[in-house]
Amino acid sequence: MTTVASLRGSAHETMCSKCGCALIAPDWSEYFSEKQCVLNLWTCTYCGNQFETTAFFPADAAVANEDAAIKAFFPSLLVA
Repeated sequence: MTTVASLRGSAHETMCSKCGCALIAPDWSEYFSEKQCVLNLWTCTYCGNQFETTAFFPADAAVANEDAAIKAFFPSLLVA
């Protein structure tokens, strides 16, 4: 599997590194807080090529309260 630079956050689409087809969304994304980056795993629906992109946050980016963000996006499903 190859790692290539991410073009996310720009006016460009993520393209398959093998056939050049535009891809809409990664199969998997993982955030690494200690490295301030997001790793994305992509699979091209046309040729089956799998590759990774890595997006790094600026060193001076503000760190949000992760607990508050989790609660905002994933409210409790318990009903009392």
